[in-house]
Amino acid sequence: MKQIKQILEKITSLKWYFQLLIALAIIVSVFAFYKLLSWILPFILSGLLLIGVFTEGEAFSMMWNSYKQSKQVPANPLYANIYHWLTETGVNELPIATLQFTQGVEFPDITQGIFYIHLEKAVSGQELADFEIKARQTVKMMSNGSVDCVVSVAKHDPFLAIKVRLISANEMLNQNQHTEEDF
Repeated sequence: MKQIKQILEKITSLKWYFQLLIALAIIVSVFAFYKLLSWILPFILSGLLLIGVFTEGEAFSMMWNSYKQSKQVPANPLYANIYHWLTETGVNELPIATLQFTQGVEFPDITQGIFYIHLEKAVSGQELADFEIKARQTVKMMSNGSVDCVVSVAKHDPFLAIKVRLISANEMLNQNQHTEEDF
């Protein structure tokens, strides 16, 4: 917007004959563009009409479906498999709240790989650790070791929830680079 304003200020600061020359050049350009379109547009439209008639409109529907499909985010089958595991067997030992979501498992966004398991009450550290071990083993098994998960307790309104976030195994290895020594 500022650039347009600056250009208009520069044009208005020119002498009147330069302003007239610019206005005439714009008018001639618009007229030439109109003439070009009025000559070429009937050929384009008749070509499209012939394509539509010969393919019975199928060419346009194929193009539209292809366009819609290209705009969709491809679904990761791993996310669906983990969601099914969580809802079927993964949360059996947890006190889940099933008021809003299937088996208390929420899958808010298909592209992020984040799951929330809604709880009725807080879980002990041992229950959380057992679930984390089970979840990490299952995720690694389903992804052939290329994906791992981070399990944490989160406040997800209006419930207390366990957040399971899928990340690549390489990121997980980089995060956990600390050494412990046993004596």
